[in-house]
Amino acid sequence: MDHGQPCVCGRLRRASRTLTRLYDQALEPAGLTVTQFAILRSLNRMDNPTLGELAEETAHEKSGLWRTLRPLIRDGLVETSADGRAQRVKLTDPGMMALVRAMPMWREAQSRVDRVLGPRGRALIDLLSDVEARV
Repeated sequence: MDHGQPCVCGRLRRASRTLTRLYDQALEPAGLTVTQFAILRSLNRMDNPTLGELAEETAHEKSGLWRTLRPLIRDGLVETSADGRAQRVKLTDPGMMALVRAMPMWREAQSRVDRVLGPRGRALIDLLSDVEARV
């Protein structure tokens, strides 16, 4: 057994949890988690996507996405509508206002991460994009 080689998956998961905590703390005054914020951002970019399209865009399983959407729907930030057999998802006006309020908080968290990563940040993003595309 090789005890000297770190597990890439384990390291990524730990780093992901650390970053998630940082962003969640930053977005807490807006009442959003970073996952909810990312969904609101995606909905702002997309044109009334189906649940499946949103799941693909955000790399969620549909059931996991639905669990994340429920509080956003409950709070009136997102609404759904039936389109034949597909469920469509839409950002509401209050959802857009929540996104606008949260954006400076997200930018501050983003700046903190950028300061830590420095010039390595772009290389990290490129590397993670390669992993997503190829693995």
